[in-house]
Amino acid sequence: MNENDLKIVRITNISDFDFTGELGARYGGRDFFVPAGGSLLAPLTVGDHLATHLARQIMLKKAPVRDGSEVDGKGSDRPLWNDQSIEELKKLIMAEVYEEEKPKVLSKEEELAKKVEELNKATAPSPDEIIDGNVDASGIIPTESTTSEITYKDKAQVIAELTKREVKFNARDSKANLESLLNK
Repeated sequence: MNENDLKIVRITNISDFDFTGELGARYGGRDFFVPAGGSLLAPLTVGDHLATHLARQIMLKKAPVRDGSEVDGKGSDRPLWNDQSIEELKKLIMAEVYEEEKPKVLSKEEELAKKVEELNKATAPSPDEIIDGNVDASGIIPTESTTSEITYKDKAQVIAELTKREVKFNARDSKANLESLLNK
């Protein structure tokens, strides 16, 4: 990235005609439209190019009309502009607005470490999910066994436990279906 790409300028069309700056492949091969009196923000590399061509267009529009005695076909003895006149006009067209901060270039290892960190942000355990400080590299948190199977001898014991827990149930269901309500 060029340092001038970080400087942002405002191109203002100070003419009374609309301007379309045609950029070649070097600048992305795009056209940029700036209406008469309008403005466009652009990086300095693009802005300088557009301002130069707008200044030339303004100078062409202001060029005097030649009469019959001035028809030499070349006009090389009467230049329409010089570098100084273009630069003076560009100062009216282009103004620096601000400069962006240069992005930090990361090494391959830093990019990979950042990627791993981003991928695991969403799955990182909260402090209350960590048991005895144990979290393995996969992010899976070991938990204490909470499935201590209670064996009920008969359906009556299951119904008693469901009633105690205030779980709604159909007493006509099988013992297995009623036990499944206790495991929810």
